[in-house]
Amino acid sequence: MGSPVSPIVANLYMEEVERKALGSFKGRVPSHWYRYVDDTWVKIKTQEVESFTAHINAVDKNIKFTREDTKDNCLPFLDCAVHIEENGNLNIEVYRKPTHTDQYLLFDSHHPLEHKLGVIRTLHHRAEHVPSKPEGKKKEHTHVKEALKTCGYPNWAFIESAKMHRKEDQTPAREDKKDRRNNIVIPYVAGVSEKLRRVFSKHDIPVYFRPSNTLRHKLVHPKDKTPKHKLNNVVYAVQCSEECPDLYIGETKQPLHKRMAQHRRATSTGQDSAVHLHLKVKGHSFEHANVHILDREDRWFERGVKEAIYVHCE
Repeated sequence: MGSPVSPIVANLYMEEVERKALGSFKGRVPSHWYRYVDDTWVKIKTQEVESFTAHINAVDKNIKFTREDTKDNCLPFLDCAVHIEENGNLNIEVYRKPTHTDQYLLFDSHHPLEHKLGVIRTLHHRAEHVPSKPEGKKKEHTHVKEALKTCGYPNWAFIESAKMHRKEDQTPAREDKKDRRNNIVIPYVAGVSEKLRRVFSKHDIPVYFRPSNTLRHKLVHPKDKTPKHKLNNVVYAVQCSEECPDLYIGETKQPLHKRMAQHRRATSTGQDSAVHLHLKVKGHSFEHANVHILDREDRWFERGVKEAIYVHCE
């Protein structure tokens, strides 16, 4: 999970599984077989359903399929609810799970306006492209508008979203690109971030916003925090524990506790550290609690630059 190659490998693996399953089935294979990664929409003879389900689950011990049959001549597939009409035609509408609450990004939340307009455009795009009949499109557009109004979206937001959509449609697919600098992403702070973007735009620097204060950021911590003494690639400051103004600022690639052990003892090769000489000459000491992490940087040269900046500031 999380690797860019995962969907590709999963798709290749599923192609092999379905090739074996369809090629070795003794009965009548499905007349229609549409698959998106591991989600499959199948049309098959009723008498073959049970035997084919057992067969496909025996092809690979690592792959087990769950089956969902049609209910009231309707079968959900991805975001689509596929209805089988009396004449055999398929009518497609937007599918929502029974647990769906129509709860979208609230309009008064602390997010950039383009994120909120993006919600409207995404739902309108689905309403326009998923339903197969005009009445289905109209029904979905009405549902989307009512749901978003409940979330606080005003009428002008729908008008603005439609303007942006028309503008994108009218923009040529290929246009002469100016020499633009790399874009930057900044935390969104209402009233401040917009001003910064206007300043950067004068210099042809695209600016994008990201929410900086989210529930995920506050609540989700999948990894335990690394103890301070085990941190590496840091710029640190050692404060003398005595009534002494001396402060040592350094950088290290190795874990902090190993670097502190080196500061406490004389070295057999090269010059002793400034901290060790201070402790030896003055008879002072320092506590691990008085060692502060000033910055972290994995790259050696940039870490040295940061160390020099902190030294200069002190």
